[in-house]
Amino acid sequence: MAITGNKGEWSEIYTLFRLLGEGKVHAGDANLNKLELYYPILNIIREELIRDECKKYEYKPNPDKHIVIIDEDGEEYARIPMDKFLSESSSLFSAIRENNQRSFSIPSTECFMGKIGCSKLKASSRDKSDIHIVIHDLRTGMTPLLGFSIKSQLGSASTLLNATEATNIRYLVVGKEMSDADLNEINSINDHLPRMKALLDKGYTLKYSDIEHNTFKNNLLFLDTCMPEFIAACLICDSMPNSTSKISGAVEVVAQDNPFHFSGRDVKAFYEHKMKVLLLDAALGMTPSREWKGKYDANGGYLVVRHDGEIVCYHFYNRNDVEDYLYYNTRFERGSRSRHHFGSLYRGEDGEVYIKLNLQIRFIK
Repeated sequence: MAITGNKGEWSEIYTLFRLLGEGKVHAGDANLNKLELYYPILNIIREELIRDECKKYEYKPNPDKHIVIIDEDGEEYARIPMDKFLSESSSLFSAIRENNQRSFSIPSTECFMGKIGCSKLKASSRDKSDIHIVIHDLRTGMTPLLGFSIKSQLGSASTLLNATEATNIRYLVVGKEMSDADLNEINSINDHLPRMKALLDKGYTLKYSDIEHNTFKNNLLFLDTCMPEFIAACLICDSMPNSTSKISGAVEVVAQDNPFHFSGRDVKAFYEHKMKVLLLDAALGMTPSREWKGKYDANGGYLVVRHDGEIVCYHFYNRNDVEDYLYYNTRFERGSRSRHHFGSLYRGEDGEVYIKLNLQIRFIK
């Protein structure tokens, strides 16, 4: 049976081939440019779960420019020139770029996968790591085994934080008492931004009320006691007539309002830091509906497959680079009115009118 997958899934195999072919990975800046800093790859460990049995293979570059593949018994499974991995990665890259189907097979790549012990596109993982690599950090001399999450620009932009009912944020509609006629008239407008414009035109504004899901609220409080109100303020920026969905743009708007009355010299940096804390934790382990204790799953960071096939690394040791990448390359995504009760006015048991906005964060590219 042929192996099939989407562009993002095939990008994981591409990453494996490319890294083994080059034997190193370069760090990236906030704009996905390669830096001179690079990390030699000492080993890549891949596990696959097949019929409840875990198969483990290690891929080790050696001084003779070969990749030595070791099976779960510690025996040599294959020995393949690094140049072969580079040529296979080039062919795979072209196939991914040229294919416009949602899910597809690549027989030539599947044949090579069989020679190196790969039978699935995704390695088995219980966390956010897509690949586990032993790298040599030339600055520290350390050789840790690290888990990296892979993001690809070859397919659709992936989500950083998925929308569920757990990510609903409730706002109180204030300004004046709302009549049932106004409530029904505003709700009858189908599109979100025109609906919000009508709300403002009639003299109403939004005030943060609560995070509905207690676990998500506690997770945000775990990051920062101001985080629920801060995220609520940023999310409003995506719902105003002059909306900005870009994360960095929303933070700039909130910083100008300075709702927490920060009196330091760099107000913008104060709010940027809060957002970067949220983005980093969401990227490396935090989910809305599971209690968060600050332990990162993808403890290495991010590997990004660029449009041109280059791969750049955002190593957690260079935390500022990881945070900048996330901050400048993510946006809010609006939910559908048919899901998670997004964007509809309703009257609560207390007689007040509320609206729910839903938090979802997606990569721009």
